[in-house]
Amino acid sequence: MHIFALPGINQKTEKWAANLLKEIEGPDRTMTVQHYAHWDGGGEQCLDFNGEIENLNGRDIDLLIAKSLGVMIALVACGKGVIAPKKMVLIGTPVTGFQEKGIDLRQLAASLGIPLLFIQQAHDIVGSCASLRQEISGINEAEIIEIPGDNHQYKDLKLLARHIRKLL
Repeated sequence: MHIFALPGINQKTEKWAANLLKEIEGPDRTMTVQHYAHWDGGGEQCLDFNGEIENLNGRDIDLLIAKSLGVMIALVACGKGVIAPKKMVLIGTPVTGFQEKGIDLRQLAASLGIPLLFIQQAHDIVGSCASLRQEISGINEAEIIEIPGDNHQYKDLKLLARHIRKLL
């Protein structure tokens, strides 16, 4: 099983994603964390959203785990047919980011037809769990797990891993 992680926009989330993958590692699993080009210079303002989607081309992914910006990249990449994971875990979905970019979160999530596990802080600063529920209500393949929090950091990796293991 290949597990692929798409971190958030901040380079600190690369290590966060690697540590999360360590929590769910196993003998039958290979794991990869995407390294975004803007981390190598230029900063967040130099993010090439479409370029990061294209960098996923040809990836064979069984389980995709994404956080924040990674959720946006993952869903758009799936919508364009660039990747086709069998299952997805979407952590800290930036509801406001989808709205600001004019990306239809509901349409993308509904079109996949695969198990989707959304893990969202109750009062996440880029989209509360309630706002996420409103966006994706009625999508049969989608499950939402609400966890405590309001800072978009998702630091309790053991808690996240417990929920992710249910999909493995």
